[in-house]
Amino acid sequence: MQPQQSDVAAAQPALPEKLTAAQARRVATRDSILAAARELIAEDGFAGAQVSLIAVRAGVGVGSIYKHFSSRAELFAEIYRDVAAREFAHVQAAVAQTDDGAGARIAAAVATFCARALRGGRFAYALLVEHSEPDVDEHRLAFREGYRTLFREVLDQGIDDGEIPDQDTDTAAAALLGIMTETLVRPLADLDEKTNSQALIRQVVNLCLATVQARGLNQTDVDGP
Repeated sequence: MQPQQSDVAAAQPALPEKLTAAQARRVATRDSILAAARELIAEDGFAGAQVSLIAVRAGVGVGSIYKHFSSRAELFAEIYRDVAAREFAHVQAAVAQTDDGAGARIAAAVATFCARALRGGRFAYALLVEHSEPDVDEHRLAFREGYRTLFREVLDQGIDDGEIPDQDTDTAAAALLGIMTETLVRPLADLDEKTNSQALIRQVVNLCLATVQARGLNQTDVDGP
């Protein structure tokens, strides 16, 4: 399934226009907890973001965390939904803003995803592949399916327009997703090694385009953002 509307809504909860002092304190505390958890995940992954450490970083008691989140799993799931929904929206926008054909839209999607992930570093690695709570894994699968659906739609249109050869677009979309994500695992894991991000993005984009035999791209399409 694609990322559900509830996933996106959960990432941006609606708040009343005017908050009481107590409500404002509650929102501020909740935001501090989320920010502290994100920082710890960025530093040491999900495993390093222990509730006790989150509490210290946020300047609250452990009990306060459980007033806002029923479990560590719920806290992590909210962080994942928030970030994954935002990143998916950036990739969707890159595709929507590209009108040069299927190959260019695939290149835009892949380049945008890779560039943003590489900027995310350790945090992106945790969200992309690191094992966490079952709730996080469930949302990860949902968003992966969303990317797969996005690629499939672009491929179907490309076949209809005669820009790419006829093929099983479900399998091809899964291959694009695999290339796009798996090629980033080692660079994101080996943060101490220098990575030429633009060269890596260009190679990943070219691999994806070669996989679906896309034609008619120029260098600008391949370079990405």
